[in-house]
Amino acid sequence: GGLYAADDIVNAHFAFRSGVKGTGLWCFSAFSSLDANRIVGSRGMIEFSTFGSDPVRLVTEKGTELFESENPRHIQQPLIQSIVDELTGVETCPSTGVTGARTTRVMEQIQRG
Repeated sequence: GGLYAADDIVNAHFAFRSGVKGTGLWCFSAFSSLDANRIVGSRGMIEFSTFGSDPVRLVTEKGTELFESENPRHIQQPLIQSIVDELTGVETCPSTGVTGARTTRVMEQIQRG
């Protein structure tokens, strides 16, 4: 993998054990409103924004399909609700200290190079 980090920008190239390769670019102080995610596979592509309300685009050899969905008013509300539900015994929250530590470890590894 490769890495470029300058103050508030992190760029990484990575490969999973399965052979799937990926790249990521995070800019933590961008003045641009670009919010784009693209997953490209052998049979098509999915494009979506993280925080925007643009429809999810699925592009395959059959054409392009758009999937509309409304973001919650408070983007983290569903996660917060699942934590509250676990604390009150309603359900199990999928996000744990283990998953949070894994995410932190990955970002730290990317930044170290």
